[in-house]
Amino acid sequence: MTFEELLAVARDDPRIVGLFLGGSRGKGVNVRRESDYDVRVVIAREDAELERVLDTPRGEAVDVAIHTLEEFRAHALAGSGKEWDRYTFARGQVLVDKLEGEIQRLVDQKARLAPDEARRRARGALGAYLNSLYRSLESARLGLDLAARIHAAESAGHLLVALFALEGRVRPFHDSLAWELETEPLARWRTDELLTRIEKILDGAAEPQQALFREVERQVRPHGFGEEIDAWEPDVALMRGEQ
Repeated sequence: MTFEELLAVARDDPRIVGLFLGGSRGKGVNVRRESDYDVRVVIAREDAELERVLDTPRGEAVDVAIHTLEEFRAHALAGSGKEWDRYTFARGQVLVDKLEGEIQRLVDQKARLAPDEARRRARGALGAYLNSLYRSLESARLGLDLAARIHAAESAGHLLVALFALEGRVRPFHDSLAWELETEPLARWRTDELLTRIEKILDGAAEPQQALFREVERQVRPHGFGEEIDAWEPDVALMRGEQ
């Protein structure tokens, strides 16, 4: 089934209540001729026959994931076990919505973080960033270069979660990071500077990580996250590069 055929079926079949196009084609980023269509079809209730018709093997040109409406309401939200999929719904396209806008509202809910959720996520991710940063610096000090690089890479991922959460946003997938920042820059960071800093820390060397931490500290303390940093005393001086 081609994407156009699937879209026509979704519009005509009353058992289908929504269709969402994600991935590169939904966002309009990194699209190549061979790019597949990442489609989420929302059906009113479980329907084995319909699911069999719509199901596609992985690797096909049209990759269909099927959700009942009840499943879709929870999908990718905290506690769903599918939180990793949340960025899929940022800047994608709702092409079928037969529920007076409910599908669009659910997509919007997944694409952004509510204030309380954003603050919890930022706090947790900042703590994970500090942990990975400390471990990377200690590994570098001990000459454990591979460990230092792995911890540094993990720290970058945690930091990005925190920085995006501070603005109520979901961290993008790695292949969409530059595009996401060009589309909507973080308010407190120049895009080129942030990407350069992230790239520099990936070799595990101490100084670039410490320089990045000093800027992170300067920006997050005014938001009330100083206690997360202070909890790492007396090692904060090491993180800053002061010892």
